[in-house]
Amino acid sequence: MSNSKPTDTSEEARIKAWRAERARIAEADKAKRIQEKQSEMTRSAEAAKHDKESAALTLLSSAGLGPATQTKTTSQAEPIAERPKLPKSVIPFTKLGNKSLFFAIVIAPVLCVAFYLMVIATPLYEARSVIAITKSVESGNASRAGLLGGVQGPSNLSEVFRAHSYVQSQALMDALENELGLVTEFSGPAIDPVNRLRTVSILSLSKLSRFSRYVESSIDIQSGLLTLYVRAPSEAQAIAVSDAVLRNTKVQVHALGQQVFDQRQAHAADVRLAAEEQVAEAQAALVALQIKYQEVDPRNRVESIYANIRDLEAEARKLNSEVQKAEIAGIGDSQQTRQTVALETRIRQQIAGQRARLVAPEGASVGSLNTLLMKYELATLELNLAREAAQTALRSQAEAGQEAALNRSLFQVVVPPRTAEIAVFPKIPSTLALVLILFLAFFSVLTMFRTART
Repeated sequence: MSNSKPTDTSEEARIKAWRAERARIAEADKAKRIQEKQSEMTRSAEAAKHDKESAALTLLSSAGLGPATQTKTTSQAEPIAERPKLPKSVIPFTKLGNKSLFFAIVIAPVLCVAFYLMVIATPLYEARSVIAITKSVESGNASRAGLLGGVQGPSNLSEVFRAHSYVQSQALMDALENELGLVTEFSGPAIDPVNRLRTVSILSLSKLSRFSRYVESSIDIQSGLLTLYVRAPSEAQAIAVSDAVLRNTKVQVHALGQQVFDQRQAHAADVRLAAEEQVAEAQAALVALQIKYQEVDPRNRVESIYANIRDLEAEARKLNSEVQKAEIAGIGDSQQTRQTVALETRIRQQIAGQRARLVAPEGASVGSLNTLLMKYELATLELNLAREAAQTALRSQAEAGQEAALNRSLFQVVVPPRTAEIAVFPKIPSTLALVLILFLAFFSVLTMFRTART
């Protein structure tokens, strides 16, 4: 009992000493962390102070202070030796203030665009005209179309689209160049540098792609009307160019209609000529058959043979009746009765001979009468069919000519070209508003970029 008590006392003392040591180490670690946190806060404050002094120095240098002031400021800023340096690409933006940057990026470009639009840009007057391309048969078709005709749209859209394609084509531009020298004029000093007709290979721009700024057209699908827009530096020139465009478009529309008319007429004429050739061939074949068999119309000979057979059969029946009467009278063995029987037999032989003439060949090269009649009937049938085909072709040609004439496109100027009292281009308010919005957006992006980098 006396030995266990000192052992417990020493163990408790050791535990207390270990706990005291752990508490001392924890206190030391806590004090070290507090000291490091205070040091970090001190460095952050110094860095923020250095950044403010650097921004002030930059602002003073951009304001253009004298050498004495710059030297004093530099001497005051000497303790800031290790401030962070910005990249070279950001230095030009950071040297400018927000007002200077706004003026450089927004105000100056807008003023330049306004100066160009008001002083340099060529004012353009617009001549507007409306065109209708109709046909003579459209009124009758429209009355029969009813409600569905209005829903489906007009039937002349194909002609309107062809005219629209011609207005936008190189052919019209070449025609206006040959007639008015329009392309040469609009490529020179008469038009401002930005809107001149020119070919820019790098941007894949040609004179035709920019020609739509001066000559343009649009289609109203519901009414089938074509609206033509022509723009020029003066009112008289705009109307003159519009008249030239209308004249060339009208010629092109009529040429297309004439081409369709000529094609339909040529097709109908070809069909008629083919039918006439068939008639000639059938007529020649019939004549050759008549010459070959020395028979103008075999039907006459066949009809005469059948008439003889009919007469002989009637006579044979009469003789047979007399013989039967004689036999009934009891004089069947008389000389007269025997002569009557012999005459009947001879008539029967004649009938058989006449029938044989219809089917028996009449020579080495000549067939039977029935074969000749069949050939003659076939030749006559071919001739009649060819004549009917020729008559049908003649009627078709006349109908095709009449239908093609009715289906010709009629070019009508619904609204003649007229211009407004003032130039419609350039549109200064809308253009300046668009430019202002674009540069304001660019300024906003650049400001956010500066804030993120600083």
